[in-house]
Amino acid sequence: MLLRLPRYFSKHLSLQIEELYASTAIGELGISIFLLFEPIFLYAVLGLSIQQVLWFFAILYATYIFLLPLGARIVSIVGYYHGIFYSTFFMIAYWLLLYVSQEYHGLLWIAPILYAMHKSLYWTAFHASMARFANDSQKGREFSVLYAIVNVTRIVGPYIGGVIGTYYGLQGSLLLACTIYLCSFIPLFIKREEFVSKPYEFRWTLELYKKYPKKFLGYLGFGEELIVLSIWPIFIYTIVNNFETTGKLATIATLVSTLLALYLGKISDKNSKTVLIKTGAFFTALIYFARFMATSFWSIFALDALSRTAKDTVIIPLATVTYERAENTHIMPYVVFFEQSLAIGKLLACLLGIIVFSLVAGTFGVGLAFLAVFALAGVFSLFYMFI
Repeated sequence: MLLRLPRYFSKHLSLQIEELYASTAIGELGISIFLLFEPIFLYAVLGLSIQQVLWFFAILYATYIFLLPLGARIVSIVGYYHGIFYSTFFMIAYWLLLYVSQEYHGLLWIAPILYAMHKSLYWTAFHASMARFANDSQKGREFSVLYAIVNVTRIVGPYIGGVIGTYYGLQGSLLLACTIYLCSFIPLFIKREEFVSKPYEFRWTLELYKKYPKKFLGYLGFGEELIVLSIWPIFIYTIVNNFETTGKLATIATLVSTLLALYLGKISDKNSKTVLIKTGAFFTALIYFARFMATSFWSIFALDALSRTAKDTVIIPLATVTYERAENTHIMPYVVFFEQSLAIGKLLACLLGIIVFSLVAGTFGVGLAFLAVFALAGVFSLFYMFI
């Protein structure tokens, strides 16, 4: 067995979950080396404006919305592990296209399409695996450990990416991320995947939109995640103006929230997940509205750590509820419903962010425009309460 945590889990993990943990650890380490710096790369290296960065991600999520049903159908035929395997090469191609976009700028706008192809295969396979193989009595704990693994990589990754970015440029961070990520599928094929092909039809997902309209509204809350992953890193960089310092800040803030993720997993298995989600959504929104206080390293650190902690309070019970619903209905149709709904939220956040930033920057300046976009993210956070 790859992982044993008997004092934390009430039952042993399935082999499939252990393999998914190992694959995620490797893959997320690669991603975390460059994830924080991806929007900074677009902004500082490729010279895109804030509005153009948001357009970049708008193309990504618009494409993703339409590709998701196709990705789900492919994964339903080839298997979850093979879906993750094929997605790896689209991710590598996406990063390499970003790299060559320094010389061939026009290729930059093809890159988000490749990223959408990766996401349509990876996330349908990943979520379906968690819903299918996680133990019913400890889904919250199994996801919280997975979430903690992601957080651990995001403690190490940004610091590594920042150091390499400082001395070798963000291009070096990107190439290292590619190399590590390419190895992420290996743990999934230590043992032959046992998979029975099942059909998938998008009309089954459409029925879920009719059945769960409030859940759809709740998943739109992920629009805030778009802002925190694309605009917040650029905002941090404009203040500290150093790759290594930016990486250190993310490392320390993530460290503060990681242990809490494990504790929240136990809570979500034993207590009302709805109450946890609503509480986390409220404080997530509150912290977005307070980001006007982010003026120095330590104030940014405090807000970032508080934001991650509040988001943990939302995401762990939210994911647990989502996996339980997916298993209790039809797994793949619900996975597509979940991912497509959050992608719509992120697309809306991009488009509204472009409008808000342009209007406020033109009238009151860039500084207030950043704060207005963070306030928009705070509004999106409140949508989590519908779940």
